[in-house]
Amino acid sequence: MGKRFIEFIEYLIDSLISVIYAYDYKCEICGEYLENGDICKKCRDKIHFCKDPFVINKNGLCIKGYNVSYYSGNITKLILNFKYKSNFRCGDILGNFMIELIEIEKIKFDLITFVPMTKSSINKRGYNQSEILAKIIGKKFGIKVINCIKKIKETKDQIGLSSEERWTNVAKSFKIRNNKNIPGKKILLVDDVFTTGATTYCCAITLLENGGNDVIVLTVAKSNI
Repeated sequence: MGKRFIEFIEYLIDSLISVIYAYDYKCEICGEYLENGDICKKCRDKIHFCKDPFVINKNGLCIKGYNVSYYSGNITKLILNFKYKSNFRCGDILGNFMIELIEIEKIKFDLITFVPMTKSSINKRGYNQSEILAKIIGKKFGIKVINCIKKIKETKDQIGLSSEERWTNVAKSFKIRNNKNIPGKKILLVDDVFTTGATTYCCAITLLENGGNDVIVLTVAKSNI
């Protein structure tokens, strides 16, 4: 965790310095120099953006959500660099894509929260990528980000599991940490990758059972099993 924490602090310092001093911008995908920004038009144009919202329909309950793009190509590179290589600049790019989608779709919400990780997983990685994305969105719109869901049991990595196994794997894995802000609110639930929807559905149900009026899921990328 120490190394990850130091890398995160270095990222914050670099961000501050970039405001004070001019520097060369490079595309985070191809390395091409840019006049400004983080990704060139050519690399952006290769991203397969999603056009329509989705619905998770389970046990008679429908949860609506949005994916920025499909989990392929350049978006996969950005996610993996952010998630496993502590490249927070990639996180900024992904967060800005989510902001663009919110603005295009005119998504309205009162609060923001995120899919949690277990304490041991956070200690191993040093940060929760979904929490960082949520905070980028919250800062843009001036909406409070609440850490209200707790993951109460370790689960297997969802990679490689079938659809049914994924649902079983995450069942009863979450509980509310603090529900004082939840009652009557429309909540944006943020995560990085959407596959079957099992994880986000379980988190959404936890919010609704504790007084949430509505939950909208927002993820960076839609993946196939």
